[in-house]
Amino acid sequence: MPELDYKSILWGVTVLMIVYGYGMYIRDILKWKTKPHLYSWVVFIIMASISFLIQYSDGAWPWSWALGASIVTTLTIAILAFFYGTKDITKSDTLSFSLALVSIILYTQVSNPIYALILVICITSLAFYPTFRKSYHKPNEETLVSYVFAWSRMLLSVFALYHFSILTIVYPLFISLVNVSLVVLILVRRKQLTK
Repeated sequence: MPELDYKSILWGVTVLMIVYGYGMYIRDILKWKTKPHLYSWVVFIIMASISFLIQYSDGAWPWSWALGASIVTTLTIAILAFFYGTKDITKSDTLSFSLALVSIILYTQVSNPIYALILVICITSLAFYPTFRKSYHKPNEETLVSYVFAWSRMLLSVFALYHFSILTIVYPLFISLVNVSLVVLILVRRKQLTK
């Protein structure tokens, strides 16, 4: 195991941000304030699990901590989404979910890392679509601070990387951008709906 350095500490902070941010999300689900979209969270748990297995087997121990924490919290949210989640599931949500699942199968077969990265970005976009659509119509059914934490921790994770390359920084930056976009959407829609 490598020595503890500032990057390991950043990864530790990232894990705490995952637990706290998703903990607040879970709390709000149990209070019926947040209604997660099942399709989004099912894809998120599949992708987090695949990423964890790849990173862990490759010895990326600090990043695997964050992914491990993410798996536990994401699985919890996916299970809760089945019982407490939105019942407003549209045909476009189902299409997005189906395309994400097909893309995951393709992703597991791709050996070129650039193509794999492109597929992961596509899968993530498809997974987020139902949550974006639901948040546009019902912005008060999402825990805003959880997405602020997700945005912040993904940005922080870039600074905690041991190896910088297109392959290591594009995805965390993309996830950060997606989360900040969702935060902006929720804030704008909440303001519009209170007028």
